[in-house]
Amino acid sequence: MMIFRKKQFTLIMLALLICFAGYLNFVYGDKAGGDAETSGEYMGQAQLVSGDDITEATEDEDHFFASARLERESGRSKSIETFNSIINNENTDASSKESAQNGILELADNTEAETAIENLIKARGFEDAVCYIHNSQANVVVKAESLDEAQAALICEIVTEQTGIPTEKIKVVEIN
Repeated sequence: MMIFRKKQFTLIMLALLICFAGYLNFVYGDKAGGDAETSGEYMGQAQLVSGDDITEATEDEDHFFASARLERESGRSKSIETFNSIINNENTDASSKESAQNGILELADNTEAETAIENLIKARGFEDAVCYIHNSQANVVVKAESLDEAQAALICEIVTEQTGIPTEKIKVVEIN
């Protein structure tokens, strides 16, 4: 009975995260606008960079972490939809349904661990961080001018404490 409640709680939390990700997509989705040629994403042509463009680039860097989280949640939402379609398909065998349910629970566990890791890293004095956990590996992007070995070790320790992932399977990258 306790396992069923934990699964219900996990599914409710995932649904809330999906709704929040959808809201963020709605709020920030139209601000990127424009086609590739006018937005500066067009490859193969030189582009004049003004002071206003530099300011916009700085703002883009500030939004990297929010954007990365939104993309991560969007990908998770798609995975959950796939798992749910497997679970809800009448022709799916019991072992496939169980595997899909386990996939959803793994995504929920990863989401919880990533949030805890990001908050703990920020609590240690870093401005921002985003963590990706997949296949028993972790990638952490930290907003910092530069990381010394002690700071990288601290981040790896936080990840290991929260997930059990060994240090050799953790990558830490800094961006400023």
